[in-house]
Amino acid sequence: MLSAKQREQVRNKMRSDESKIVNIVLKDDDQVAGEIDKATSEGIFLTDGRHYPYEDIQEINGL
Repeated sequence: MLSAKQREQVRNKMRSDESKIVNIVLKDDDQVAGEIDKATSEGIFLTDGRHYPYEDIQEINGL
């Protein structure tokens, strides 16, 4: 699960003008990549409609 610090990094990334493309490592070691659309209290939403709750995320690369 992402720490509060990691969640803050995601929120800061959303406010920046740089690319929002990330690689997400899930708890089951699956990896997904995509562009972040929004980060809410419910988790990370990608522009293609996929959603990942924070408790399912082990790590986010690209922040």
